[in-house]
Parts: sequence; structure tokens; C-alpha cells
Amino acid sequence: MNRRNFSILAFGYFLILFNYPLVRASSTTFFVESFGAKASPQGWLVAVLMLVVAVACSNRLQAKLGFHRTFGIVSCVSVAIFTLSYWAYQQGWKPGAFIIFSWKEVYIVLQIHLFLAYANSWLKREDFLRWIGPLGAMGSLGGVLGGLLTSWFARQWGTGATLLLGQVFVFLPAIMALGLDAIAGSEASVRKEDSPLRSLNTVALRRYVATVAAIVALTQIVINIADFQFSLVFEAAIQDASERTAYLGNLYTATNALTLVLQLAVLPLLLKFVGERVLHFFIPLSYLLCLALGLNGGVLLASAMFYAYLKASDYSLFSAGKELLYHPLAPLQKYGAKYLTDMFVYRASKAGIAAVLIYFQSPGMLIGTMITALVLWLVLVVFTFSQYRRLFT
Repeated sequence: MNRRNFSILAFGYFLILFNYPLVRASSTTFFVESFGAKASPQGWLVAVLMLVVAVACSNRLQAKLGFHRTFGIVSCVSVAIFTLSYWAYQQGWKPGAFIIFSWKEVYIVLQIHLFLAYANSWLKREDFLRWIGPLGAMGSLGGVLGGLLTSWFARQWGTGATLLLGQVFVFLPAIMALGLDAIAGSEASVRKEDSPLRSLNTVALRRYVATVAAIVALTQIVINIADFQFSLVFEAAIQDASERTAYLGNLYTATNALTLVLQLAVLPLLLKFVGERVLHFFIPLSYLLCLALGLNGGVLLASAMFYAYLKASDYSLFSAGKELLYHPLAPLQKYGAKYLTDMFVYRASKAGIAAVLIYFQSPGMLIGTMITALVLWLVLVVFTFSQYRRLFT
């Protein structure tokens, strides 16, 4: 394995996760101030519409220009959108906060999944199993340090300056990406008719990807209900704008620190001693245990703990397990599968639950939906690995 290329990949991933707390905390504060936490589902719906357009453009750029230039364009456009929207918001145009909040859901999906798709295609399976933990740990470390910087910087300079500082680190990964090696299936040299989506060219393959996509959808239903519950409690508990941004920075620090522990300590042990299948069962079962312990209640600390665990396990355990499900696919098929699941289905499911949350917000409905989604998740794990064995072993 080319260690220079891996070092660039790891540092670029570090920067992506470093910039996210700065952008996310500040954009959430602006949105809550302007529209309130109950309007969050509307912001998520708009984010999905943005993402549909962004994914379509990214897909076309990927086929024509390759990974490197596509990633650079995504990063530069994101900096422009954040900066201009913040300027408009400062001039009194309230929808600027809405655009910032919605686009932050889009840019991070594009940056993370373009990078992980590159890593999945570049690394051989044995190298992927060996290095996905350290790669994820670098990202988690970036999130920890980014969260700490967010808390300190917001209290010193305010929420607006925090957002603008984040733009520096949104742009820097694009510079790092230029130094990555070219790989087959990611460059414009691929024939035009061999697009990532068209590469999923058999019924069995499409069924397999659809099952993985269904699991991704269920994870987002569970996580975003917990996110919504936390937002309501958070809005009621903390009123000051700078303190909100600082609290969110601390929460994202804790989330990424937990992600780091899961990446370095828990994930290697699970993969080594129990395997991928048990890993995929463990995640929804652990969420059911959290619900049984009542961590989704109306107390800020309990809601924050539940939120942090769901996000940390999604970033580490589930992310690694999902990447391993893609690994037997050919390079171009991986890009096609990830476009469908990690970009479109990931956010479309968030839009679906957001539409429900606009009209139905009772605690009983929320907990019932989460439990139903988790049970379906467990059933789909069985189907996924049944198809996996037929297709790849």
C-alpha cells in the first residue's frame, strides 16, 4: 500500500470532520434563533431537494472530470454558498439562515462520501479491514479538535466568526484531494456509457443494493427522530446564542471522542472476533437497549447522551460495516451503490421522517416509530447477508 497516499487521505478526512462542528454548530444556532427547533424538519426537507440536485451534478462531474476535480468543485461551491448566505443573513435576509442550515446537510454528505468512496476503491479488502479503523480515528480526532475549537471560538468571537472560520477548513480538503493517486473507476477516462449508476446491471445486484439502502433509510429514521427530540429539549434548556453554539461544540467533541473510542477499541475487536454479520446485529440491538434505559427522555443530559451514542456509532461502527458491504463490488459499482444509498437514500429517508415530524410530534408516536424501524432493521440484516452469500461467496 502507498503510505504517502494513505497519509494524504487520512489528513484530508481529518480536515473534513474538523470543519463540520464549526459549520454545524453555527448554522444550527442561526436556524434556531430565526425559525425555532420545531422548523428543523422543514430545513431537512429543503436539504433533500438540494441534495438531489447536488448528487445529480456530482455524478455527472465524476464521470467527466474524475474524483479530484469534482471534490474541488464541491468544496468551492460550498464555501461560496455559506459565505454569501451568511452575508445576506447579516443584511437582514432571514432565509439566509435557512440556506446555511440546509446546505450544511448537503456539503458534508458530498465531502465524506466522495472521500470514503475513493478509499473503498483504492484499498484492497485486506488493507481496508486493516486501515478503516485508523482512517476513521483520524476523522474522529478531527471532530474532537474541531468541536473544542468551536466551543472556545464561539465564546470568544461569536457564532458568525465561527461559521466563517469553518469555511477555511471546508476548502482545505480540496487541496489535499489534489495530491491523491488516480485510480481506475474514478477518473474521466472511464467510458461515458459506464456510469456508476448503470454499472448496477443485474437484478440480483440491484436487489442487494436496495436492501443495503433500506437499512440506511432505517438508520436515518431512528437517528433523526433522536436528533429532533434532542433539538426540542436543547432549545428549551439554553437561550443564549453563543452558549448554544458553545454547548453544541462540546457535544460534538464528546460525540467524536466516543467515535474515536469505538473506532480504535471496539470496532477492531468486533471485526476480529465476531465478524461483520454480528456487527450489523449489534448496532440496532444497542439502540434498543438505550431506549429501554430511557435515554430518549426530556432531560437535556439524557437526550444528549442518546444523541451522542447514536451519532458516534453511526460514524464508526455502522459506517465501517456499511463500507464492507460495498467492498465486493467492482470500483464503478461501488460509486453507483454509494450514490444511491449514502447520498440519495440517506437524505430521502431523512426527508420522509421530516415530513412526518412536521405534523406528528407526540412522544408515543416517536418512540413507536423508532422501535418499529429497529425491528425492521434487524430483519433486513438477515436478508442482506443471505444475498451477500449468494452473490459473493
